[in-house]
Amino acid sequence: MSVAFVILIMLYSLVIKSKRAGKKQTKLLQSLLAKLSDSLNSLKAYKAMGRENLAEELLSTNTMQLQRALRRQVFSKAALRGIQEPLLTLLIIIGLYVMLVNLKMDLPKVMMLIFLMTRMLSEAGKVQRKYQDVAICESAYWSLQDKINAAQKYKEPPGGGRKATLEKAITIDQVDFGYGEHLVLKNVSLEIPSRTFTSIIGPSGAGKTTLVDLITGLFHPVKGSVMIDGIPLPELELRNWRRMIGYVPQDTILLHDSIFINVTLGEPSLTVDDVEYALKAAGAWTFVSQMDDGIHTVVGERGAKISGGQRQRIAIARALIHRPQLLILDEATSALDPSTEAEICQTLKGLRGQLTILAISHQAALVEVADRVFQISDGDITLMPVNIDKDQSVASK
Repeated sequence: MSVAFVILIMLYSLVIKSKRAGKKQTKLLQSLLAKLSDSLNSLKAYKAMGRENLAEELLSTNTMQLQRALRRQVFSKAALRGIQEPLLTLLIIIGLYVMLVNLKMDLPKVMMLIFLMTRMLSEAGKVQRKYQDVAICESAYWSLQDKINAAQKYKEPPGGGRKATLEKAITIDQVDFGYGEHLVLKNVSLEIPSRTFTSIIGPSGAGKTTLVDLITGLFHPVKGSVMIDGIPLPELELRNWRRMIGYVPQDTILLHDSIFINVTLGEPSLTVDDVEYALKAAGAWTFVSQMDDGIHTVVGERGAKISGGQRQRIAIARALIHRPQLLILDEATSALDPSTEAEICQTLKGLRGQLTILAISHQAALVEVADRVFQISDGDITLMPVNIDKDQSVASK
C-alpha cells in the first residue's frame, strides 16, 4: 500500500502542472476578454483607418497563448489518467504474485486482500483526479474572490438617513480633492441656487467632472463639504438624493431597443404618458411622433439608426423622465454640430426655472443660456460674466 501511495505522490507533479496551466488560462482569458471588448468598441475607428487587421492580430496572439495553456491542461489531465491506471494495475499484479508465490498465502485470503487493495487504490486514484479538476478550476475561483474582496473594500457607504430636498441651493464649501498626492480642486467654494442654469467651464483635467462627481456623491472631498440645502451630503440618504438627479453624459450610449425602452430603461412604473412628457421636455417629441412606430421605433445598435442630435435628445429625455430636481449635463453637446447644439440649448433654456441645471462645457452655446458661469483653472474656481461671444469656444477641451 505504501508503494501505491508513493506512486500517487510521484504523479502529483501532473496535478501541479494542471494547476499552473489553469492559472495561466484564467489570466489569458481575462486579458483576451478585455482586449476583445476594447477592440469591438474601437472597431469603427479601426475600420475607418483601414487597420481592422491589427485588432485581429492582437486578439490572435492572446488566443494562441490561451490555446497553448489549454493544451497543457488537457495533456496533464490525460497523462494523469493514462499513467495512473496502468501503474496501479501493475502494482496489483505484482502484489498478487508476491502473495501467491513468495508468501504462499491461501488463494481466498489473497483474493480478499487484492479486492480490498483494488478498491482502495481505485478510490485513491479517483480522489487524485478530482483534486486535479479542482486545481484546474481554483484559479478562476480565487480570481473572482479577489475581485469580490476588492469590491467590498471600496463598497460605497449608504450615507445618512435624512431625506434630501433642493429648495435653496447646492453649496461647495472650501473643498479640496485630489487623486493621490495631486490636488485637482484646491479650496473651491461655489453656490448653485435652486432652479437656475449654471455652467462650469475650463480646460480638460481642470476638475469639472470631478466637481460633478462630488455633487452626486461618487467622490468625497479630502477637505471641506458639499451641502444640499445646508445639509452635508454624508448626512443624506445617498440613493434618495441621486433619484433626484438626471444625468446626461458626454458619450450617449443607447440600447439596441425601442425609444420607449431607451427612455424608461425598462423601469416598470413608467408609462407611455411619462415617456411622452420626457420626449416633449427634451424637444424630441416632434421627430419621434413622425416615425412609423413612434416611441416603439428601434434605434439600432448604439442608436445607429438616428442622428447624433436625436440620440442626444433621447438621452436628455431619459434623464428627465423621473422628473428630477437637478439636471446635470457633462459635455453633453460637445460632439454635436453648432446648429443642433443651438437647438438643444434652446430646449434646455425652456427648462430653466422648472429645475436646477448644471452644465459642464467648453462650448459657448451652453454658456450663453446660463444664469451663472464658473471657470475652473489650476484647481481654483472663478465666477465669470455671462456675456461671452456666441461663436467663440470658451476654453479648449
